[in-house]
Amino acid sequence: MPLLKRYYKANSIIESVIALTIISICIYIAIMVYANVFSPKTSIKQYSHQNEINQQFYLMQLQDETEIENIEVTENWINAYLKEVTLIYKDSLSTNVTKTVYIHTDEE
Repeated sequence: MPLLKRYYKANSIIESVIALTIISICIYIAIMVYANVFSPKTSIKQYSHQNEINQQFYLMQLQDETEIENIEVTENWINAYLKEVTLIYKDSLSTNVTKTVYIHTDEE
């Protein structure tokens, strides 16, 4: 029992500082995860715009030269066999979502 009654002030201060450091690191990590989850890049609206762009791109591949509403399409030939297609989705809130696709063709 006499060993339990000894109390060292320095040990309790060091333990408190270490505990506060660990708690602050955990809070920092939690805030960073929370901020990344609720960023505009992970919003439902962003995913719906990406899905709209993908859908319109695949429809564009099936149909020739159709005009797509709210989507601007630019095509650039990088070399004789590689074409870069850039799709820009614009909505009424002035948000732009861009997707770039590279298409390799063996045709001459």
